Amino acid sequence: MTELLQLDDVQMVFERGWIRKRRGAWAISGVSIAIREGEILALAGESGCGKTTLGRIALGLLRPTAGRVLYKGKDIWREKGDGLRPTGQLVHQDSYSALNPVRTVYQTLSAPLRRYGVPRNKLKEEVKKLLEFVGIMPPEYFLNKYPYHLSGGMRQRLVFARSIIPKPGFIVTDEPVSMIDASLRLSILDLMLKLNRELKIAFLYITHDLATARYFAQKGKIAIMYLGKIVEEGQMEMVLEQPLHPYLRALLSAAPVPDPEIARKKKLIQLKEAEPPSAEAPPPGCRFHPRCPYAHEVCGKEEPSLRDFGEGHRVACHFVDTLPPWRLI
Repeated sequence: MTELLQLDDVQMVFERGWIRKRRGAWAISGVSIAIREGEILALAGESGCGKTTLGRIALGLLRPTAGRVLYKGKDIWREKGDGLRPTGQLVHQDSYSALNPVRTVYQTLSAPLRRYGVPRNKLKEEVKKLLEFVGIMPPEYFLNKYPYHLSGGMRQRLVFARSIIPKPGFIVTDEPVSMIDASLRLSILDLMLKLNRELKIAFLYITHDLATARYFAQKGKIAIMYLGKIVEEGQMEMVLEQPLHPYLRALLSAAPVPDPEIARKKKLIQLKEAEPPSAEAPPPGCRFHPRCPYAHEVCGKEEPSLRDFGEGHRVACHFVDTLPPWRLI
């Protein structure tokens, strides 16, 4: 596999008001990630850490304050004219707001199909094929339905059907199953795996739910984000089985588990502070140190760099080697 998308030392600062000299919010600070063709990368972290902003930068919807966005080796913001935009698609959290409420299912899919060269006399046939492919059955029944006629899961399937019409190289999904009934979430994740497997579409899966991230990207990679920075990354199973950063350990200790015996025995990692610092005034040194139970004096002075601990498992922490072994219970 070759690298499809690469973000190199990307920064994003949102200025406040009209006066540029006022302190802005550091949404992204020095993030570098790469997604290969057909690869799945899960980007996880708590709300407000910059995940959605990073996804919009990857799609070329936001121009970063600093750093490069490379698509197939070319800097998308250094090309002539409007620049080279990645052939990516975005699937939002709220499928209803992503669809035009006064357009039928047929109109929603036929317009982009027509835009990409499908003749008028073949539009209905192609729309049916798309609906069958994403699991909206029987397709004839849904052609004249409006978004409010569909369930949340059906609407999200329709959004995915529309997203694959341009034959994208990758899709950015921003919490795509968080607004869907729990009983249907796996079916949507399985649909995404089908798109990855059969159409070779790469995915940037943005989520705060480590359980769905583990299911969807079980053979892919995961990056843990905290306050605009990547603090741990690597192969999914390796990272979640042997978490090294205190922040990821805290997330795993707080996540619910289906086994009641484990749920009763596991111990929560107690953080020093419940709320993360403001992005407008990030703390010096390690950004997690005001909340970290293992922090030392150096953590508030020196920012740790991502170090490789084998097989691409990288962690940004000064005291990885001295932390106690990871145990859930």
